[in-house]
Amino acid sequence: MKSSLKLVRIAGIDIGIHYSWLIIFAFLSVTLSVGVFPQLYPEWDTTTYWMVGVLVTLLLFVSVLLHELAHSFVAKARGIPVHSITLFILGGVSNIEEEPEEAKVEFSMAIVGPLSSLVLAGIFWGLLQLVEDPQSPLAGVLTYLALINFVLAIFNLLPGYPLDGGRVLRSILWGRTGNLIRATNIAATVGQAMGWGLIAFGLVQLFVGNLGGIWLAFIGWFLSTSAEASRRELTMREQLKGVRVSEVIGAGPEGISPDANIAELVTRVFRGEHRRAVPVCKDNYVLGIVTVTDVKELPRDQWERTPVRDIMTREPLYSVSPRDDLNAAMSLITRHDVNQVLVMDDTKCAGLVNRADILNYLQLSQELGLRQKGS
Repeated sequence: MKSSLKLVRIAGIDIGIHYSWLIIFAFLSVTLSVGVFPQLYPEWDTTTYWMVGVLVTLLLFVSVLLHELAHSFVAKARGIPVHSITLFILGGVSNIEEEPEEAKVEFSMAIVGPLSSLVLAGIFWGLLQLVEDPQSPLAGVLTYLALINFVLAIFNLLPGYPLDGGRVLRSILWGRTGNLIRATNIAATVGQAMGWGLIAFGLVQLFVGNLGGIWLAFIGWFLSTSAEASRRELTMREQLKGVRVSEVIGAGPEGISPDANIAELVTRVFRGEHRRAVPVCKDNYVLGIVTVTDVKELPRDQWERTPVRDIMTREPLYSVSPRDDLNAAMSLITRHDVNQVLVMDDTKCAGLVNRADILNYLQLSQELGLRQKGS
């Protein structure tokens, strides 16, 4: 997820927070400290309300992190790479780099999240039974954490994709029909219907004066749009499956020397050849890549005296093989938020493949009515 700050690394998985997490952290802390705990525990003082409110909010997101780690650990155990986990305004998301290849793997990855939340709810409830004073701050912390983890587990078990319950539904349909796209379409349709239902219910609540309806409507909107986005992403993955990178790129582009100046780059490559990016090569060895965006950051009066090496991107350089599946290229582009990746045939640069190349390939195939490989 973009705009995230890395915090720690656990078992090879980067843990970060999205800027929107700060919004929900502040909102929950204030709501608990000013609204919830003063009503439930009137004998506490103001300092205690705020200390407990902030602590519960932090532990809530620790619970969400453990929920996502459960998904990630099962994925890694099944040989599926997991790049990162990001906490954001609606909880957390695991950046699992590949879709599972079998329905039973999807089922195990999906169900373990809600189960982990249920286990946490049970642990907090069990600890609550050991507290002698039910009105103490410790009892308040444990009560709320037990309740919210139970609610999270039940909510995530709802059968709307991409909630965990929706993924469980998809895995069951996938296992019975053997058709992943059909299973995804059904689960995503349920997810969209649930999303629109939450939006409608939230608006009704807002109409009768319950401001919490705004939150319900927002969750419904997020669920509906996520379901549709997931449907489109899977359709694209299936269409690209089996299509080699070499089928999209043309002949290997002539690179530019790192000693060439920016004026030559613009005249010969960007304007003359209508390209927006080019590898920087010396003695058939790729040193980096330079793009239109790199040039735009340099004042025009410096083009003549600035060599390409001064503005090129050196590292990291992401690359695929001409024999790789197009999904490999799209995955790199999406994961690292870049516009293109190098195509390397052993040590030789065979070209560049970018978002536009892939999307144009899909659009042209659809216009011509060609059946995509893997669909």
